[in-house]
Amino acid sequence: MTPVFDRARVEDIDELLRLYRRVYGAAYALPLGTEPAVMAREITSDLTTWMVAREAGGGLVASIVGNVDPADRLGKMQGLVVDPACRGGGLAQQAVSSMSDEMLADGRIDSVYGTARTTSTAPQRVCLRSGFRALGIFPNLRKAAKHETMVLLARHREGVIERRHPVERVPAAIGPIVAALNTVAGMPMQPEVVPENEAPAEQGPSVGVELINAPEFVLRRFAEVVEPDRAFYPFHKPNMLLAASDGSYEVYTHLSISDGYCTLIGAAPNPMAVDPHMDQLISQLGNFGAFYVETLVPLHAFDELSSLLAHGFLPAAVYPAMRRDGDLFRDYVVMARTMQPLDFRGLAIDAAFRPFVEQYIDLWKQKYLNTIGVFR
Repeated sequence: MTPVFDRARVEDIDELLRLYRRVYGAAYALPLGTEPAVMAREITSDLTTWMVAREAGGGLVASIVGNVDPADRLGKMQGLVVDPACRGGGLAQQAVSSMSDEMLADGRIDSVYGTARTTSTAPQRVCLRSGFRALGIFPNLRKAAKHETMVLLARHREGVIERRHPVERVPAAIGPIVAALNTVAGMPMQPEVVPENEAPAEQGPSVGVELINAPEFVLRRFAEVVEPDRAFYPFHKPNMLLAASDGSYEVYTHLSISDGYCTLIGAAPNPMAVDPHMDQLISQLGNFGAFYVETLVPLHAFDELSSLLAHGFLPAAVYPAMRRDGDLFRDYVVMARTMQPLDFRGLAIDAAFRPFVEQYIDLWKQKYLNTIGVFR
């Protein structure tokens, strides 16, 4: 008999822990499959839909989680897992299609996104067959037993993708990822590609950096000082504050010590205030345990994108129509910097992601393997 999907219950947590352990062993880093208290909170949340597939005897053989952020009108799918003994029967496809259909149908969100592993193409293709678009990669994102590259996909509510703000110009290094999106997703954009200053920004005098690891205080301070239109990082809340000892800037981050994943969520008085100190800041984040750092930037924010490019951040993904702004939607770029050597050996990706990988590798080589100066 085909397993039937229904809502997860708190009493399923022990069985869910065993399911994730059967699939991932001890390597799974997300609390959704490892921390009972977090799992119970998600199962009972009005903003979470947790579906499981049960065999006739009641055993769990598949699980998927959908989260909604009504303020930003975004959805997120995560935690898809299918018991190895039940693979090949269409459970993963049923889970992704049903969950994304349901999330987009109730009117609370404009798009839903998810990530997929690159150890095989199967999870990527499950999403692509369910109407998701390939949007890019997360190189060396540390989520499993090693620094593993993930891919980004999203599916939009009907009519959203056609209502995007035009972008007049982008830095030259952003041009290839815009072209990749056009090629893969069939969403032509024609911004002017303007050469940016590739020289590193002039560094200001070294100042001390103080780390404040007090999540509730950091969250309150973030709400007080970060400009509302830049306080946007769906499903991420700052848990640490890095402040210049002279008061020149504050940077709000979410740093996961367990896997070295770090997001730069906001800055005060504005993102460009950090520009003269960015290299020092990144070095400090590495000392605090960050192996991968990313930030989310509007595609039209030319100066900020140019600054990040000068400091070694590279465009890894682009999310069209990610955020509503008036009657239209804004596109965003994921800018990433990895502290570990790139290792794409064994990378298994669907052809839809190839343009994103190729543009990233080309930019990485230009940035970090340019040896022209050695032979002058």
